[in-house]
Amino acid sequence: MHKEYLFVYGVFRDYGKLLLADAIHCGKATINGKLYRVNEFYPGFIKSDNDKVLGDVYLIDPSIFPNLDEFEGDEYIRVKVKTSSDIECWVYEYKYDISPFNEIKGGDWMLR
Repeated sequence: MHKEYLFVYGVFRDYGKLLLADAIHCGKATINGKLYRVNEFYPGFIKSDNDKVLGDVYLIDPSIFPNLDEFEGDEYIRVKVKTSSDIECWVYEYKYDISPFNEIKGGDWMLR
């Protein structure tokens, strides 16, 4: 069966993990980018060459992508990135202006 990699940095590392179904945790990694506190419940990731975002890599059944896309809503777009462990993963990138939000220094949502 075909599987895809997903990099998670926010809610899917926490209470949203249940939505990942029977995903296989492949370990921690970083990607190039910055995290911003969109609100108290979830962050937004944007690409940035000079900064790192910490998260987890999961191997998932791609049939769950429609559910994940719906959960993320219209604020995010699913894009491919390469992790520090050289795995090409899907990640949810924030689509809108991040200037009103505070950056999460260190790039780790769990340490906010």
